[in-house]
Amino acid sequence: MNVKIYLSSKLVEHCTFCQLFGVIEVQRDEIRFAVLDNKLLPGTYLIGEICSESDYRRLQQADPADFNRDILLQEENFLRLAISDRGRIKHVTTKVKGVTIETLNKVLIVYDERGFSNLAENQLQLDEDGNDLLHLAQLIKSSKPQRNSALKDLLGYAAGSPLMGWAALLLHPLLVILRIVFRKTALFYHFSEWTNSIRSRGFNGAKWALLFDIGFGVAVLSLVLYFGNPGIQFMEYAELVVNYLRNLLTTLRGSPIGLKLNAPLNNFFLSCFLYHVDLWWTFLIIVSPAIRFLFLPLSVLGLLGLSFQLAMLSDLIILISLHAHCFYIYAAVLYRIELGGIRALCRIVLGKKKNILRDRVESHEYMSRQLFLATMTFAVLLFLLPTILVYYAVFATLRFSIYCISYVLMTVRRTILQFPFDAMIRWLRGTYTDVESLEIYNIGSYANENITIIYIAPKPSRGFWNDQSWQRLRWSAKTGNDNPSMGATISIGRFFVSLVQGEMVAFIQPDENHYHSDKKIE
Repeated sequence: MNVKIYLSSKLVEHCTFCQLFGVIEVQRDEIRFAVLDNKLLPGTYLIGEICSESDYRRLQQADPADFNRDILLQEENFLRLAISDRGRIKHVTTKVKGVTIETLNKVLIVYDERGFSNLAENQLQLDEDGNDLLHLAQLIKSSKPQRNSALKDLLGYAAGSPLMGWAALLLHPLLVILRIVFRKTALFYHFSEWTNSIRSRGFNGAKWALLFDIGFGVAVLSLVLYFGNPGIQFMEYAELVVNYLRNLLTTLRGSPIGLKLNAPLNNFFLSCFLYHVDLWWTFLIIVSPAIRFLFLPLSVLGLLGLSFQLAMLSDLIILISLHAHCFYIYAAVLYRIELGGIRALCRIVLGKKKNILRDRVESHEYMSRQLFLATMTFAVLLFLLPTILVYYAVFATLRFSIYCISYVLMTVRRTILQFPFDAMIRWLRGTYTDVESLEIYNIGSYANENITIIYIAPKPSRGFWNDQSWQRLRWSAKTGNDNPSMGATISIGRFFVSLVQGEMVAFIQPDENHYHSDKKIE
């Protein structure tokens, strides 16, 4: 068993004889004395003292039964440090539950007060049980009194007032109705993530993210007020997409890129989908005034932040592209029927069948008329496959493009919520530190008392991108797994693979997928 003693550097530098307040932790294989300050702090208690070398020798030679000369001997746990007149640590005595520990190895770690205070300000997301220094920084953070700002006090007073309670009671039915109406929108999903982010990070951790978010949103609002309503250009782009789709469907008549399509089926699909595209264009003409009007509240949402504007923009894109989602559903149903029929008929030709009860493919002997009918049906479906595949490719590409735009908007607003703006501010001020930027010095040792003295000083880190929350966000962008607090969404690559395999993608918003996944997990 070892003894680790964490001592603040300011207590040694001032060379003052004082009492020590901190925390004593008895572990399985070591004992930790964490000295935090020379005065009582929240969560700390008296654990020892710093005395002169002469007092230390006098107390060592005194009678242990004389409690008046050594009050600390009455305590179960204590630590005594003897400092010479030149400020050097000469002797270390520790006691745990009435047992004086003299023969055990003692490691005295003198930590830099300012560096560990900066480290304590960081959002410590690592496992503290496996890192003593992070645990010490967490103790320093918890022992410091919370600084309450005037805005935080005002918000706390407003939230706790009886008037807010009555207002919440009266507005509860309205909130329930709004939840039912808007629960499928990106704005609703983003508001849930926004509140969860603030609740998990706290006011001090989220204040800079909110400030930058609102600043970007006000900048967008200023641009809209200066250049005018962008709803007109938005509808022009929508008209351009519809015209391109109509021209593309027209080029499918005959033999596009040398493909021999089935003429009757091709003409049927062409007339059916052109009719639906015309309905889409009529719908856009009807809702175009509403779309232009909705850009006004979209701009005003900049007072809440850019992330809210991006969420509402995603809802507007989904609104005008709702028919494109329906086109994809029509083509996907035909594509799945085509693939399922060809797969089943292939098993018949090979003399096999699928046992649904046992969920496996088994051998089976078919009659001649069954094989003849299966061969004829297989040939028909095989010749119809290019026609269905072409139309599925067109509408799956359109669906994939809309999903990519929605996914990018979702990624940007989630990045705004998770980006470590507070760490960036501390990095610009030169106060951002982490466990990878430590300077460790071996000051010396005393063999007669088994003491090793080490000095540890966290230094400013090279970049704030070492913040753990930002690393998880970048890792999720590579792997497709988002932050656990945000839920799990299907990445663009997995979505593309699902389209190729002909899976039925029923959800419209990328957020809607992780919302239903969370419900299934619960």
